[in-house]
Amino acid sequence: MSGDLGLAERVNILLVDDQPGKLMSYELILEDLGQNLLKANCAKQALELLLKNDVAVILVDVCMPDLDGFELAQMIREHPRFKDTAIIFISAINVTEMDSLRGYELGAVDYVPVPVVPGVLRAKVRVFVDLYVKTRALARMNGQLEQRVAERTAELEAATERQELLAREVDHRARNALAVIQSIVALTPVDDNVRFAEAIKGRVRAMATAHNLLSESRWRGANLLSLMHEELAPYSQNGRVSISGTAVSIAPAVAQNLALALHELATNAAKYGALSDIDGKLTVAWRIDGETMLMEWREDCPHAVIEPSKKGFGSKVVEASVTGQLGGRIERDWRPNGLHCRFSLPSRHFADVETGEAQQLASREGRTQKPAAGSLKDRRILVLEDEPLIAMMTSQLIRELGGVVLGPFTGVRKAADAVTVGVDAALLDVNIAGELAYPLADQLSGLGIPIIFMTGYHAGAIEPRFAGCPVLTKPVDRDELALVLTRAAGTTEMENTALVTERSPRSHA
Repeated sequence: MSGDLGLAERVNILLVDDQPGKLMSYELILEDLGQNLLKANCAKQALELLLKNDVAVILVDVCMPDLDGFELAQMIREHPRFKDTAIIFISAINVTEMDSLRGYELGAVDYVPVPVVPGVLRAKVRVFVDLYVKTRALARMNGQLEQRVAERTAELEAATERQELLAREVDHRARNALAVIQSIVALTPVDDNVRFAEAIKGRVRAMATAHNLLSESRWRGANLLSLMHEELAPYSQNGRVSISGTAVSIAPAVAQNLALALHELATNAAKYGALSDIDGKLTVAWRIDGETMLMEWREDCPHAVIEPSKKGFGSKVVEASVTGQLGGRIERDWRPNGLHCRFSLPSRHFADVETGEAQQLASREGRTQKPAAGSLKDRRILVLEDEPLIAMMTSQLIRELGGVVLGPFTGVRKAADAVTVGVDAALLDVNIAGELAYPLADQLSGLGIPIIFMTGYHAGAIEPRFAGCPVLTKPVDRDELALVLTRAAGTTEMENTALVTERSPRSHA
C-alpha cells in the first residue's frame, strides 16, 4: 500500500482495454498506488469482474471492438451497485464536445488522452481512490452512528417503559394504602372519640411499620422478626414479651395485612389479656414446617380471662387478614390464664432471610419510653417541612413537649437564615419541593447542632456523610418523633454528641 495515500485498506481498480500492451502499461503506472489492479480485455469480462468485486475506479478505453467505452459505461450505470462508481475514459482519438457530453451523461468523471502521462493518470486515479475510501469510511461511521442511535433510542424507550411501570406500581401501592386506610376509618366503631382516634392511629402505624420495613428491603419483603419487635415494642419492658422464630421475610403483597393482624392481637392483649397486667407474659414463636408456617401466640395472664361473647372489630380484622388474604387457618384456645392462638399459614408467603440481615434487623430496640411534657422546655427546634399537615403535627408536638418552634419553614434558604438566632436541634425534611436540605444540614453540622432527618425515601438514601444522624421515615409515629427529639435537644451537650452516632430504631446507617 502506498504510504502517501495513507489508506487503511486496499481497494480494487478495474482496467478495461482490448490491447494487452496498454493494459500492462496502465498496470505499471498505477502499481505505486499499492491497490488491487483488475484487468479485463473486453466489456463482457469487465462486467463479470464487476459483479464479483467492489471497485473504486474503472479505467475504460473508449474504442473497443465489441462494445465501446460509452456503451459499457451505460451498462455499468444501470446496475444499482455501480451508480456512483468513478469511471475514467482513456481515448486515443480526439473526442468531440458532443462525445464528451455524452460520456459525462453516462457517468464519466474524467477523460485521459493518449499518449497517457503517467503522473497525470496516477494523480487522477489517486483522487478517486481516496474519495472512495473516505466515502466508505463515512458510510461505516454513519452506520455505526445509526446503530448507536437505534440502541440509545431502544434504551430510552426501555427506561421510559420502566419509569411508567414504576409510576403505575407506585400509584397502585398508594391507592391500595389509601383504600385500606379508608376502610379502617369506615369500619372502626365510633363508640368513643378518644378510643376511635387511638384505634385509627394504631392501625395506620401498623401499616406504616410494615411499609418502612418493605422500603428498607427495596420491597423484597418485610422481616417478620423486626415486624414483631416493632409491634410489641410498647409492651416489652421488664421482659414481659418473648419473641423467637425462624428468620423469614414476608412477601410485600401480604406484609401490611399481617402487620394489621399482629397489631389487633397486641391491642386486644393490652386491653383484656396478658399485656393488660404488669405481671402478664406474652410468648410468640414460629417455624417453617414444609409448606406451612406455624405461629403460636401464648398469653399468660395473672388474672382470669373470659372468652368474649362475640367477635370484636379487631378479631374480624385478624380473621379477614389470616384466612382471607393469607389463605391460612386460626385455632383459638381461650384458657383461664389467657388466649392461646395457633396460626397455620402457607409458607409461600415467606422467604428465608440472610443470617446477618436477620440479626441486624432483630437487634432494634423497642421504643418503650414516652417523653414527659416539658422535656423540651425552652429548647429551640428548627422545623423544615413543606407538607402543611406534617408541619402542623410536628410543631404541635414540639410545643406539647415545652419546646419553641422555629418555623416551620417551607424553603431551605429561609430556614438557613433562622440559624443565626440560635438553634438547639433541627428537624429537616430531606426534599423540599425538589430542593435538597443537605446544604442546610452541612451548615448545622458545622455548628454542632443535632440534626434529625424526616423523609419519605428509604432511610439508607440519606447521603453517607450524615450517617450518624437519626432518620425518621414517613409516616412518622408521634411517640417515636417525641423520643428522638427529646434525646437530641432535651439532653446535655455531651449527651447530644453521643446521640448523633445513633440511628433511629427504624433506620440503617
